[in-house]
Amino acid sequence: MAEPLEPVTTTSSSLTPLYGGGIVQQSHSAAANATDVAASTTTAISVPGGTGTKSSAAAASGGNVAAIQTTITEQATGQSTQVDVDPRAQLAFYLHCISSVLDGFFGVCNGIIKDLTFGEFKRLLDHEKFRQLTAKECDKLLLLADALPPTLFINKVFFENSQKCKGSSNEFYKIEEVEKSLAIQNDVMFRGENRHVSEIMYHTPNFFKNRYYEPMRSLEHRLRAIRKGHHLETFSENYKVHLFLSLLFPFWVIVWTALCIQESKPRDPTSEGAVL
Repeated sequence: MAEPLEPVTTTSSSLTPLYGGGIVQQSHSAAANATDVAASTTTAISVPGGTGTKSSAAAASGGNVAAIQTTITEQATGQSTQVDVDPRAQLAFYLHCISSVLDGFFGVCNGIIKDLTFGEFKRLLDHEKFRQLTAKECDKLLLLADALPPTLFINKVFFENSQKCKGSSNEFYKIEEVEKSLAIQNDVMFRGENRHVSEIMYHTPNFFKNRYYEPMRSLEHRLRAIRKGHHLETFSENYKVHLFLSLLFPFWVIVWTALCIQESKPRDPTSEGAVL
């Protein structure tokens, strides 16, 4: 009985720099024996704005032939921005990140807060204008953030990868141009409904700590008050003053409690300005 012949293999690769920055890397491989043959080629391009890879492979054995070609491209779509340290700005930016990757996000938010208008929705996500939010809108921002924690999105539309962030805390990429190895689907199940994913976001390890968990901890006192039924109507317009003092001093719990107790005390109008 004749022994099967060992296949003959060959490989080659090349690396070419691009004018203006970037490289092109090509690799080729082939293997064949008396009855079977297989070959593959890969071209990878890396430029400052993104990367691309194209792979082709083919094999033939007897009367069977198979071929496959895969094209993978990746392009960053985010823009650099500065976010204020105020927790309201951080939470607004966090919600903006969700809206950037999830289509129909207004419908999601409207399902959480029934009386939310589209105009309010746009204002809540504008982290640069957070100081223009009314006290009621600040509460809505907090309620939305509480209902939409990062755990709902991590490894679905948010992926940790500092290298992809290119020195920033996060970066967005087009979903149709993302590596297939991530096993990302074009639709994700969210709150019982399928939602189309338009982009994904890479982030650094501390992204959610800075943009979500720390801001939520800073506003925990207000969230507890809302959960107890102390809605905005029971508070005066000093809410923003309370918030400012809470952020300014490390003993924010004492400050907040003292102000709210003082504000809630009933006053005798006849005792103010009375002349003895």
